Amino acid sequence: MDSVLTLRVSMLELSIRSNIEAVSRKLSALAYRQLPFAEARTVTELAKLAADAERNALPQVFDNPTPFTVNSVAVQPARKGTPVARVYIRDKAARYLAPYEFGGVQYLGAKPANLVPAGASANQYGNLPRNAIRKYMGRLDVFMGSVRTKRRTAYGVWQRPAPAQSTSPRRRGKDRAANTTGSLRLLVAFHAPVETKKRLEFGKRAEALVSANFDRVFGRELARAIANAT
Repeated sequence: MDSVLTLRVSMLELSIRSNIEAVSRKLSALAYRQLPFAEARTVTELAKLAADAERNALPQVFDNPTPFTVNSVAVQPARKGTPVARVYIRDKAARYLAPYEFGGVQYLGAKPANLVPAGASANQYGNLPRNAIRKYMGRLDVFMGSVRTKRRTAYGVWQRPAPAQSTSPRRRGKDRAANTTGSLRLLVAFHAPVETKKRLEFGKRAEALVSANFDRVFGRELARAIANAT
């Protein structure tokens, strides 16, 4: 009899099989009848351990990952007679996390590029606040396009310098967001998606965790199932 913990990230499924046939031969009739319950509980608990490990590992790959990313790691529990539990990434997050597991170019979705705050204010996770681009583009002194600087040509959202008369303390108080630097200011840089180098290693981590914890968790869950049956 096989217990299967299936770890699914995006479209890939990794199955980890733990053969308990040898154990089942040594069980009493009562214990054997409780085996399906113990199996389902075991793979579910192992899946939960794996999910926790994956969540805890995300900050090792991404600086200050958002709660949305961390909480995208989910578990589908096993059932009696179907000892299959799944640790998976919810679809929306799986799209942009997949290249960090399997390799490939960053997934940007509907974004035209990787939007990197430069002169713009970022949120606590280092990202642009929602609707920030729309807010900036609503200003008359802001435009989107390419500008050649001394070092390179940069594409992004730029803010024109305020007229000289607008930089006086009295005028500046009326528009604190005005660019008083005297030159163009890059608010948001548009970077092309790049090949990912960091790897999440979800599969390796889950395999190691299951191997290290299977005997302990299975023994505990079998004892619990037998106790509940008596």
